[in-house]
Amino acid sequence: MKKQEFYKRLEKEILIFDGAMGTMLQQSGLKTGECPEAFNLNREEAIYQIHRQYVEAGCKIIQTNTFGANRIKLSLYGLADQVAPINQKGAAIARMAAGEDCLVAGDIGPIGKLMAPLGPLSYEEAYHAFYEQALALIQGGVDLINIETMSDIQEAKIAVIAAKDAGDVPVICTMTFQKDMRTLTGTDPETAATILEALDVAVLGANCSFGPDLMIDILDRMNKVTSKPLIVQPNAGLPKLVNGETLFDLSPEAMSAYSKALVAAGVNIIGGCCGTTPLHMQAIAKSLAGETPTSREPIAFSKLSSGTKTVLIHETLPYNLIGECINLTGKKHLMEAVQNDNFHVIAKEAKSQVKAGAQIIDVNMGIRDGMISEEMAMLNAIMAVQRAVDAPLSIDTVNFEVMEAALKIYRGKPLLNSTSGEDASLDKVIALAKRYGAALLGLTLDQQGIPDTAEKRFQIAEKIVTRALAAGIPREDIFIDTLTLTAGAQQKWVPDTLKALRKVKTELGVRTILGVSNISHGLPNRRDLTATYLAMALEAGLDIPIINPYEEKIWAVLHSADVLTGRDQNAQEYIQWAAKKEAKDGIMHIQSAEKENLLETIKRGERERVSDLIEMMKQQGLSAMDIIQGQVVKALEEVGEGYEKQTYFLPQLLMAAEAAQKAFSCLKDDLEQESYEKTGTYLIATVKGDIHDIGKNIVSIMLQNHGFRVVDLGKDVPAEIIIQKAIAEKPDIIGLSALMTTTMQEMKVVVEELRSKGLNIPVMVGGAVVTKAYAASIGAEYAEDAVEAVKIAKEIISK
Repeated sequence: MKKQEFYKRLEKEILIFDGAMGTMLQQSGLKTGECPEAFNLNREEAIYQIHRQYVEAGCKIIQTNTFGANRIKLSLYGLADQVAPINQKGAAIARMAAGEDCLVAGDIGPIGKLMAPLGPLSYEEAYHAFYEQALALIQGGVDLINIETMSDIQEAKIAVIAAKDAGDVPVICTMTFQKDMRTLTGTDPETAATILEALDVAVLGANCSFGPDLMIDILDRMNKVTSKPLIVQPNAGLPKLVNGETLFDLSPEAMSAYSKALVAAGVNIIGGCCGTTPLHMQAIAKSLAGETPTSREPIAFSKLSSGTKTVLIHETLPYNLIGECINLTGKKHLMEAVQNDNFHVIAKEAKSQVKAGAQIIDVNMGIRDGMISEEMAMLNAIMAVQRAVDAPLSIDTVNFEVMEAALKIYRGKPLLNSTSGEDASLDKVIALAKRYGAALLGLTLDQQGIPDTAEKRFQIAEKIVTRALAAGIPREDIFIDTLTLTAGAQQKWVPDTLKALRKVKTELGVRTILGVSNISHGLPNRRDLTATYLAMALEAGLDIPIINPYEEKIWAVLHSADVLTGRDQNAQEYIQWAAKKEAKDGIMHIQSAEKENLLETIKRGERERVSDLIEMMKQQGLSAMDIIQGQVVKALEEVGEGYEKQTYFLPQLLMAAEAAQKAFSCLKDDLEQESYEKTGTYLIATVKGDIHDIGKNIVSIMLQNHGFRVVDLGKDVPAEIIIQKAIAEKPDIIGLSALMTTTMQEMKVVVEELRSKGLNIPVMVGGAVVTKAYAASIGAEYAEDAVEAVKIAKEIISK
């Protein structure tokens, strides 16, 4: 199908997507541990009949039975060489069943591993897996690609890029959220929408997660920050085990009752996920017969984001500031840190700037002495800063290779800083911004240098904007810097910068940025001169200054301007700032060094600093147990508390866990000499038939760091093996994990086998589909996440 035909349908009608494939496969005889996608090759008629039921129920889009048909997941079934046949046959079966009016979406799910640095999956490995699958689906004749159930925004980004590379078909992408309205790795609905929109997906939204009631809030939040068409595919409520069968608690009628509320939240496509059947989709189709999409206003503001937070930029909102201090030029301590691989210093600088008020952080790793490559320095700096702060980043380099390498590992939507008006540079940077979903900063200079008049600078700006718009970069994602020159050396050109800025703002309608601090370089009393120039630039139409956030006078100008221009309604932020200003001696105290003890280092996840600090503590006479109990365990407890309060997210949790593991490794010999006793033994496994182990691995790491001896049996572990190991290892607790409703019942089998053999070992269960009620029904404890698992495990041991 042509893209424009699909978009026209989205404007005119609510499209009904199909429901669950897994639920229907269970009814068709899918056995525990069997590869669902293999049905395409050996049970073609069963798949065809499932598709037909959805078509006859009124679905206008059906998706192929290829959710896990990527090379990495198929390898777990010995089918890694069957990627093309399985996907192409899946597309052919769906096409045959679809008829004339129904579209076919090629279904792509997550790979099942965490992305680096949280896990073993690299950008290249993920890209090739997604590209291979998407290419096979497109060659098989699908109309769309549907990337779904993504819990990591970085993996979702890679999947979208790969799918768009594979062929020119519309791409849909949905994230799956937890009850805290964030994904597993901490992305909220606004940020997910911002990042996916920047990648120019055709439709974005949410699926799985939970029932339609909680989905309404997620879609409403997405609707407020994007004009993209939205899709929702909720579960049929919550899973329950009834007479050994997994059932969901929302009937077709009960689920369809939410349909109009979802449309009101901005939804263009409604489908179903776990537990939904053709009857559910038929009820939804009937309830929405004749309904049209809700009218939505275009989004006028600009957005930048990290992986967990979005910053909005608009004339009606308070000014944002880009912190300029991560720049190696003239900063000896930063240069030495980079050369010595001490990127915790870079992360600390980012945290200090955010504490000072910077909403966006510029990262410039321009290396001039050749001791370390700019690319390696930039990658290490971005990784360090991403885990230290949730502020969006400005990737500041003119090296195209460095730009692309940085864009591959960046989890959000950055500002790509920068390009000039020179043709070769402009085309390359625009292409990178478009491909990786970045906003673009253009400088008003070209091969001739910086023009000496405002008109010539405007002409370059106009060229950049025209070229970017033609390439598909939205106007809201284009930023122009008319270049601040030093008043000390180029005083006569100072007015031209502001004239050009005003002309860009009024005639081109894009965002403007200036490196404001440059104005006072080489002159005395820089603070007053910089603050005055900032005020003049704001009046001329400056949107975002790049500036030193530690200067108090800068904030006086920005907060005052917010009040005087109506950006700060009722002067609320100004009043708060003034109160803080009066309560301290000046904002410069924020630059004071952070604590360098082991506890704070582990909380920041600075693994590379651990061994030096431990050695220093040992020289001070502290025993290994003193270090573990007083620093390591306490750090993990504080991170766990932050995780529960949503001030820490999974990336920070895992980074802290890695730092703690490094501490245990450094103290291993000392602990053995001190007869260190483990808290208890925890036997853990993903049950038979289930190949998903991300959650299990996170729990395992956290338990080890809290002193448990963990015996990890891996994934797809039969009940008899778990029993054998329980007898041999004599664990204090057995932990069982399952992601799918088809394998959740294996937990009950394990518990019953344990009891039949007289093994009264406490069992703890968890996983995406597992509920507290289910755990209680089989006589097990329930842990919602890794932090709760540690708490419950300690409570069990204490009893």
